[in-house]
Amino acid sequence: MASLLVSFAHAATSGTSTGTATVTSPAPTINMTDCNLYDSTGATVKNNTSLDSNNLEYWINFTVAENNTMADLHNVTIIAWDNRGQDVADADSQRYHYTWTWVESTDTWACPLSASYINQTSCLDPGTANADESYTFQLGFKLSKVANYSNGGVYDGWQFNITAYDDAGNVGTFGNGTGGRIQFGVASYLSITITDAAHTWEGAPGESNKAVDAGGDGKVDFTVLANRVWKAQVKGGGDLTKGGGGIIGLDNVTQYGSNSVGDSVSLTTEFADVTGITSQAAPSDEASPAEVGVYLWLDIPAATPSGDYVYTLTVQVAT
Repeated sequence: MASLLVSFAHAATSGTSTGTATVTSPAPTINMTDCNLYDSTGATVKNNTSLDSNNLEYWINFTVAENNTMADLHNVTIIAWDNRGQDVADADSQRYHYTWTWVESTDTWACPLSASYINQTSCLDPGTANADESYTFQLGFKLSKVANYSNGGVYDGWQFNITAYDDAGNVGTFGNGTGGRIQFGVASYLSITITDAAHTWEGAPGESNKAVDAGGDGKVDFTVLANRVWKAQVKGGGDLTKGGGGIIGLDNVTQYGSNSVGDSVSLTTEFADVTGITSQAAPSDEASPAEVGVYLWLDIPAATPSGDYVYTLTVQVAT
């Protein structure tokens, strides 16, 4: 038998696969070498120095780069906080933590804690829908008078964290352990306002422990703003004297921080601590200063001639 070999021809066949290359939105970046802290002239670098909390303005400058242009930014957030026991994520407070934001879609700056801690006219930004790929921002800011005192040493005290967010949710950060750091201290702030600008005693010769009449509460009241632990001190300007002659020695006036005449001590012409008004905590809000007062008593020596005897009491706040 003979075998027969038969060949068949096959037509070509194919399939397809759709390819997609997804180009992700690059994260914005913050140029660490361009970040710095200045006074409000822009001439003096304040990084690693102590800032004044008494309503002085400062600037922080930083450059944000975004390959998809500034229009792709969502917002920029700047946080300053006291790094000693506080965290960048903590809530804002006049004592320890501040947040400032710029929002691209509305081209607005804000400080949620208080508008008084941002100077809108000193802030610089690219505005909305800006086509540039980088921009140097500027924040003009102030601190509360009660912003916590710090010596501003290296890696100690207050720090800045700057974060740029884009519309895709990408994040670029400077500070807070990213290798860059802007830090500063806060200088000591102390102020006192005497509520009772005058005080009087009334009594006859030989009477003792006459309570002062200043608002009817037996003490000279005052208020204190401070950004650190403080104490009150008092002194007299000299003896109480009467026109035409007559003296009541200053040591006849005694003082104490509470209504306890038995524990009071005589005034002198040198400042002395007011017992009970020492190691006082700083107020948490500059609109609510500490309200305190020093109790005063007078002994009137026998045979003291009648008349008005005048002296000056000085109260100071110290650390």
